[in-house]
Amino acid sequence: MTATAKSKTSIKTKSVQLNAQNPEVLANFYQTAIGLKVLGSSQNSFALGTPDGTVLLEIHRTDTPANENTTGLYHLAFLLPTYKDLGTILRHLIVNQIPMTGASDHGYSNALYLNDPEGNGIEIYWDKPEAEWDIREDGQIAGVTEPMDANSALEAASTSFDGMPNGTTMGHVHLHVDKLEDSEDFYTEVLGLGLKYKFGPAAIFLASGDYHHHLGVNVWKPGQLEKPNRLAPGLRTVEWSGTEDDLKYIEDKLNEKYIEYTNTNGVLVFKDPAGIEHSVSVD
Repeated sequence: MTATAKSKTSIKTKSVQLNAQNPEVLANFYQTAIGLKVLGSSQNSFALGTPDGTVLLEIHRTDTPANENTTGLYHLAFLLPTYKDLGTILRHLIVNQIPMTGASDHGYSNALYLNDPEGNGIEIYWDKPEAEWDIREDGQIAGVTEPMDANSALEAASTSFDGMPNGTTMGHVHLHVDKLEDSEDFYTEVLGLGLKYKFGPAAIFLASGDYHHHLGVNVWKPGQLEKPNRLAPGLRTVEWSGTEDDLKYIEDKLNEKYIEYTNTNGVLVFKDPAGIEHSVSVD
């Protein structure tokens, strides 16, 4: 089934939960390298986010062995408020010799890429003004992958790095799945996202409203992938926020398609066809 670019819900990515074999090391990395602030912690978990108390990432301790041959996280993506913020964190990564895996101009955004100490992919990006996006007549938004103008970003940077600023959000999440068509059907029909762009035969980008993507999905990971153990190292849960109407729409669709879920105090929790857990709550 191929959906249009128009979405049926207004849900947005809210935060990501990760499992870690060494959560202290991982939380320290997200503080010192990425610039998140610890907002709460216990012996087995950390909550990190922006100074105003917005949680963007949770890290939970796990003793479950890792399994690389599963569906799961390709990257989580922090969306910065300004181009200056992007330049500032780029300067911080360079000065502190924090390895990056790429820096790309996607047409609608400029993005930096790196991995955390447990191998989870990270994107840090800034959206260009919508007037510069390649928005098609049917509402789809085409992306490109070209080298980012790092010098221009560095020229806009502040010389001091004070961490990720208020207004930073979990802009999107990108997942490895096993069957692209099944995932497309699920995300467009059950979550109500609009299909925004097909990147070749093996990746799609989906969003609510007029955004370029709140979710990327690909089948680039080689091999016959297994469903993940929710407690294994790596992605634990993708958290979404929406309205009461969004929750009703999604719960109705879960029931209609006989998909198992829980609804605890207004928080829907379920798994997608790739076995990845999602939760949706009212913003």
